[in-house]
Amino acid sequence: MTVDANVLTDLRRSYKDLTLSQKRIAELIVEDPEFVAFATVEKLAARLGVSPSTIVRFAYRVGLSGYPDLQQRIRDIVRTQMRPSPNGDGNQRSDAAHLGEGTLAKSLIHDSENLRATIARLSVTDLEHAVAILLRARWIYVAGGFASEALAKYVSVQLTRMSGRVGILSGDLNAAPMLLDITKDDALLAFSFPPYAARTLQIVSAAKDRGASIVAITDTPVAPVAQQVDVVLATNVSGIGLQNSLIAPMAVANALLNALAEQMPESTSRYDQLFRMMNDWNSFLLRDDVD
Repeated sequence: MTVDANVLTDLRRSYKDLTLSQKRIAELIVEDPEFVAFATVEKLAARLGVSPSTIVRFAYRVGLSGYPDLQQRIRDIVRTQMRPSPNGDGNQRSDAAHLGEGTLAKSLIHDSENLRATIARLSVTDLEHAVAILLRARWIYVAGGFASEALAKYVSVQLTRMSGRVGILSGDLNAAPMLLDITKDDALLAFSFPPYAARTLQIVSAAKDRGASIVAITDTPVAPVAQQVDVVLATNVSGIGLQNSLIAPMAVANALLNALAEQMPESTSRYDQLFRMMNDWNSFLLRDDVD
């Protein structure tokens, strides 16, 4: 929805210039929009431990006419996200009923809900913008640190199968010489999730300084990496255990890959040539007959 995109984009762009109290307001809008949508300014102020006037100044700071204007826009976001879904929570829990009430079932249900919430948050405008950036790039670089490095490597492998003009920027110092080759004609796809790898932010900053276009898949439009990128694709990554759940960002990455493959006719021919070569090398137990 346009309102959703505008509000979150404004928050992202102005986040680094906000005061500490204003940053807390921005974070609460992203984390709990339902509360903000229907709370009085006094109730919101009490939850955050700030004065009502701070919240009013925050609304002015992000270009709105006051708290009622901010609240109405957040309500529009909430209404969009609360539209009935044929695969809502009830069906998800029913699908896992045969697994019982233990951690295994709870984890699977939680991941399913993360994905559903992510889909509700995403904007088709942002998704298409991300695809356009990657599609026109001379080279695509992919970055991610710690657990999200696995996502970055997966995406880089798939992109290499499509075009070959791909670089993986890992968390070690080998990223530095590769960054020297990035230009304004290139694109960076960065994965960044709490507690946020410092090296990923450094890679994003260096790529931005060299004029590259940047797409970030992260957890919130006001994440540290989001302040420096062209497109933010926010995904739910909360887990029920010690680690983040990367199911939703993986699904978003797959959506980008599928959209790119559809718009890159040459990728099919390259893919066929690649697997013909790998068949010749007996790389797989299950051989694929490629004409």
